[in-house]
Amino acid sequence: MAIRQAVMQASREWITDFNQGNVQACIERYLPEASMQISPFGRFDGVDAIGTFWNEFAKSGPAQLVYRNVEIKVLNDKQAILSANWSMNIASGFISKELWTLNEDGQWYLEEDDFSVLTQLSAPLAPQQRTALILVDLQNDYFTAGRFELDDTNKAAKQAKTLLTHFREQALPVIHIQHIFEDNNAPFFAANTSGITIEASVAPLENEPVIVKHQIDSFINTSLEQTLIDLGIEKLVIVGAMAQACIQTIARSATNKGYHCEVISDAIAAPTLSYGEHSFSGAQLVSANLLSLSFGGAEAITTAQWLSDNR
Repeated sequence: MAIRQAVMQASREWITDFNQGNVQACIERYLPEASMQISPFGRFDGVDAIGTFWNEFAKSGPAQLVYRNVEIKVLNDKQAILSANWSMNIASGFISKELWTLNEDGQWYLEEDDFSVLTQLSAPLAPQQRTALILVDLQNDYFTAGRFELDDTNKAAKQAKTLLTHFREQALPVIHIQHIFEDNNAPFFAANTSGITIEASVAPLENEPVIVKHQIDSFINTSLEQTLIDLGIEKLVIVGAMAQACIQTIARSATNKGYHCEVISDAIAAPTLSYGEHSFSGAQLVSANLLSLSFGGAEAITTAQWLSDNR
């Protein structure tokens, strides 16, 4: 545990120096014989070559570097590997391997640095461009005559449509999530049925990503995380269904990965369900799950309030 904490602290210090424009301090955290592999830019061996790269890169005005979904694997008492997703004002990507090594001076230094740049921009993204609307599972089976009709799905979809219209008018990122069970005998969202189709009122445009998932968690075995990295997203605005399953899970997973989440309370749907002696309406399930998420999972806000805050 002490090694993980020490490496995390060293990484945070590197990020702080980077965001403050202290490039020399960043360079000095590499060992003299360190190597750096950057896709697609190539390999840089030795601290002098690494320093030349970072000094040249600094001329483009990088800032607001953030690591997300950080994992640290301890190799021994003097080495650990850090991996993460990263984003900044002009680029984003992922870190395959930062090999941190404890030096004789008692400080942790980078011995290997292997990362990829997925997106690089000529100008920084505007803050609003780093917020994405995520429409989760608004598919035919959850609507009237579907295989698993929810309470008030049409009302939730109407509010989702209002937000979708705003995001499209402002040319802001929109991502659709589509659930398709791999079991052909699934009670709903079975492959090759009309029930998996995204409902017409919120149907995706050709340029809007559609992330197909086969499990409750939208991040498991999908391209969602890479899509968020590609787009440089920091905040998710979440609408859709079901409150107690896929909405709860995507908000928890995204928050754990370091994204800020806003769940739109009147654009979420759920079914009437029973547990033991108790029966819960869709509205009650929505309220209960939003209450749960408000404890460290997401901020709950109405459509009208979100629009008022973001005009």
